[in-house]
Amino acid sequence: MRTATTITLTTTYLLLVLLTVKSSLVLELDGQWKLEDSTRNYQELNANVPGGIYTDLMENKILEDVFFGFRDVETRWVAQNNWTYFRNFVVDEALLAHDNIKLVFDGLDTFSQIILNDHLIGTSENMFVQYIFDVLPYLQNGINTLQVRFTSPILMAKHLFEKQAMDYLVPPACVPIEYNGECHANHIRKMQASFSWDWGPALPSVGIWKSVRIEAYNSGLIRHVLVSTEADQSDNWNVKVTTYFDGNINDELLGDLLIRLQTNLDVVETIYDISFTNIGNGELVHTAMFTIPKLHVDLWWPNGYGNPTLYQMTVTFKSSNQEEMCKKTLKIGFRTISLVQDKIGTKQESGLSFYFIVNNVPIFAKGTNSIPLNILPEKGYDSTTIQFLLKSAQAAHMNMIRVWGGGVYESDEFYEVCDELGIMVWQDFMFACAMYPVNEEFLSTVKEEVRYQVRRLQYHPSIILWAANNENEAALRQDWYGTYSDFELYKSDFIKLYVDTIRNEVFKSDTSRQFLTSSPTNGLQSELDGYIALNPASNFFGDVHYYNYLTDSWEQDSMPIPRFSSEYGLQSFPTIPSLLTATNSTTDLLFNSNFMKHRQHHPGGNEEMLALMSMRLPIVSNENENFYKAYIFYTQIHQSMGIKLQTEKYRIWRSSLNIIDQGFTMGALYWQLNDVWMAPTWSGIDFNLNWKMLHYYAKKFFSPILIAGYQSTSRNVSIHIVSDLTSNIYNATATVNIYNWDSFEPVHTENHQAIIMSGLSTSITSFWVDTTLSEAQCGTDISAKYECFLHLSLTDNNGLPLAPDNFLFPAALKDSHLRSSTVKIGAVTQMTKDGTEYDIQVITDGIALFVWLEVDKIKGIFSDNGFMMITKATVVKFYPNAPTSLDEIKNYVTVTHLTDSQYF
Repeated sequence: MRTATTITLTTTYLLLVLLTVKSSLVLELDGQWKLEDSTRNYQELNANVPGGIYTDLMENKILEDVFFGFRDVETRWVAQNNWTYFRNFVVDEALLAHDNIKLVFDGLDTFSQIILNDHLIGTSENMFVQYIFDVLPYLQNGINTLQVRFTSPILMAKHLFEKQAMDYLVPPACVPIEYNGECHANHIRKMQASFSWDWGPALPSVGIWKSVRIEAYNSGLIRHVLVSTEADQSDNWNVKVTTYFDGNINDELLGDLLIRLQTNLDVVETIYDISFTNIGNGELVHTAMFTIPKLHVDLWWPNGYGNPTLYQMTVTFKSSNQEEMCKKTLKIGFRTISLVQDKIGTKQESGLSFYFIVNNVPIFAKGTNSIPLNILPEKGYDSTTIQFLLKSAQAAHMNMIRVWGGGVYESDEFYEVCDELGIMVWQDFMFACAMYPVNEEFLSTVKEEVRYQVRRLQYHPSIILWAANNENEAALRQDWYGTYSDFELYKSDFIKLYVDTIRNEVFKSDTSRQFLTSSPTNGLQSELDGYIALNPASNFFGDVHYYNYLTDSWEQDSMPIPRFSSEYGLQSFPTIPSLLTATNSTTDLLFNSNFMKHRQHHPGGNEEMLALMSMRLPIVSNENENFYKAYIFYTQIHQSMGIKLQTEKYRIWRSSLNIIDQGFTMGALYWQLNDVWMAPTWSGIDFNLNWKMLHYYAKKFFSPILIAGYQSTSRNVSIHIVSDLTSNIYNATATVNIYNWDSFEPVHTENHQAIIMSGLSTSITSFWVDTTLSEAQCGTDISAKYECFLHLSLTDNNGLPLAPDNFLFPAALKDSHLRSSTVKIGAVTQMTKDGTEYDIQVITDGIALFVWLEVDKIKGIFSDNGFMMITKATVVKFYPNAPTSLDEIKNYVTVTHLTDSQYF
């Protein structure tokens, strides 16, 4: 290899160089295929690739919408059958003339045999692996026949479970009965949630769920490009580019490698004369290093901290005989990142910190967890869904999403959009809530999976962390699946899978990021404890998952103060219009209907929600004919308030410790962003991509500047200002207004002026709430808390808002002396000629809580929703997803609120 030289070429010159060589040939095999089952009850059905069996059977009208009614269990026969996809394709002499011809499947779900012209050329067993088969010996000039014969994943999982059980059991055997699911998902490398979860149905698809093609080349073909950027102590970025080739297995790979990077000031190009032989399995690797002055590029920043600047890099290989060229283009970012786990305090039991520093700035992680974008994996590639969900996260000021470990490694577009929006990705590997086998066959396919996925995703600046699994450290230590009696055996399996196999394989390709052996975990302390922490739920180390369905969800003192909360949540139902896309009957929405029971997979979930809501909200008797309407609506209120108060607590504790050194909380990722069907879940956005009340609240509680009240069980209230800004704000004014339920005029006002805000959490005042309310003439010390509430605002020295207004209820709303207000829609005004923005006036005759707008049949987003009205009128903007007429908005817009007469 000759020494790299850095030169600058004009675009015209580069084009002339590339035109002197020819590219490898690619024959795309996506599109129309045929389909049949092993019993031949269904023959010559039309099928689509990429696709899956449920989607294809719906397209052929053999199945109706599998997300409707009870069809998830009514269609159980589909996954129990074996299915074959097949097609003919034509190959010409030009393609056959190449030295190397490969058949490439980007995704096969899951167990299959691949038959080309009646020759078995290979098998698949892992949904998350790219399969590449040498087909040069089997192709023929003219018509060729390709079959992919899929075996039932249900039957294969059962077979592998029974085979493993001959040695010892790897639990759990099945999901809880309430899931209506399938068994033994942990024995196969397939989307674990496709066998059902507590938020989704069992629809274990089979199919060619990603693209398939034939690639023909002579010298070499670029498979993956890995890029690491490291800032040195001087004024440069050190760039490391690792290129993985499929090479000619018979000859050396000879030629030039051109790396071209467009920076702010110029085009940087480096040329390498490469000459090396095969390193095994036809794989060739080349590593290049070069430097770029820091002044030539801008940094990639998380959402809210700066621009997520990206730069285009093209890696081109040109064979030495000038006969062949291949290239790969990607966008990279320049950023530094580290996970800080430093000792806190002077006592051993005080624990370690756990937070991310990006570009030398400590980042409070604000965000959520994403589950698969669709339980039918090929539908998770829908660009509209990807764009909507991630832009919704950005709009709610989120800077991090955790890709949860029971789903899939998401599409290239998913990570590309995260790069573009500045959304950091906490990436789990696809292992969740189970023990897993560690036999040779299983570990072998896991290695392939990790190797492929890390190489595919490594260059994305948005990915900040690899985590080996979801909750399996906690499951083992806390004996979720009866493993305590053989703890050392399962601990050994844990280490063999997540440390010796997955971690080691990750570090072969990527050492630029932190690796965690589980989530939640105690991080470094877990490693010291032999990778299974004595208490994986500790608030003094690492990250925690916290769920509590027994105590008051609005009581902040009952919530933990962890270093980082990577999961916490409460359930709610989608709205009634959304639910009625999954059933035709409103009687199915009654509390104890079979439909409502079927859709609730969390054991006892509907009853839990009712019990928790009843602690705070004025629930009508279930004898009332409108009870189901109140119940469904109130679940969203309860969820939004519970997550709001918990998130605010986490943000308040970002820069302080309590007396036992809990605190310095630096992450809040609630469960969960999205849905895979219409059901009660923990999501903030429903299956039809409608924002639930929670997502509107997230837009406020994740705002860059927050004013919030904290009421302790002793009834002391403290008012806090939290800022994520990296610069100070001077002369801010915090206003605490006290209102009673009868008037739009506050009965008492306090202004706290000349506030200086830094990037921390600051308490600006505290008081005994009952005394303050009594002094404000809200009643006696005993009755005052029922008569009034607090409203908080924060403004700059020009009186402009710095943070969303907030509120605090001193007593449970079910006990407060609420009034039954009348809320109506006023004027509706079209604001743009193309019908993409409307102003909707809302009018009330009294204080109104949780005012909720809907435009039935028209999808879109409001500027605010689920809000509180302390004025007679307010205007809310509505942005329909597609141009809409004024008459349609007027006809379909509705409004409701907490004390609407239909509930109260």
